Amino acid sequence: MSTFSGAWVHRTLSEGDRKTFESQYAFALAGVRITYEVEPLAEVVREWWVHAGGDRDAADADRFRSHQDATITRRPQLRQQDPTRWVDRTGPAVFTALSPDDRVRFELDFAGAADLAAQTFDHRRLIEVVHEWWTPACRNANPEHQQIDLEVIRRIEAGDESVFADGGEQS
Repeated sequence: MSTFSGAWVHRTLSEGDRKTFESQYAFALAGVRITYEVEPLAEVVREWWVHAGGDRDAADADRFRSHQDATITRRPQLRQQDPTRWVDRTGPAVFTALSPDDRVRFELDFAGAADLAAQTFDHRRLIEVVHEWWTPACRNANPEHQQIDLEVIRRIEAGDESVFADGGEQS
């Protein structure tokens, strides 16, 4: 999760740079509200973070982590890997993978985070919302996993301790 705060950037910049940052931030945030894609806003913060004297390596590492999250579905899968349908950890992918009821709640959470970002110049809550809704999106994309989980719960409740097997290791 991003550690970069646009609020720090905003406080640190000179008055002239601050106006330019505010303009770029507002433009990117307007796009975020429409598309749920946080990365363009995060990139504005990263670029200005470095301009304001923040560590370039940290900004590059944050960019790399964000890219990794956004390309989960494009990573090579091992043949023996389970057939999980992955969801990229981006706003648009999460929104698409949610159930209709969850989409409404996601939209509300996201709008609240966008309002906070507009007031504070801190985009991190937007990233948190996407990350919080990623698990329900993955669960919705893989309904058969829920059936497997419910079966395990049923067995545990029935007293079947074999579900706690230690993977075949001998003691």
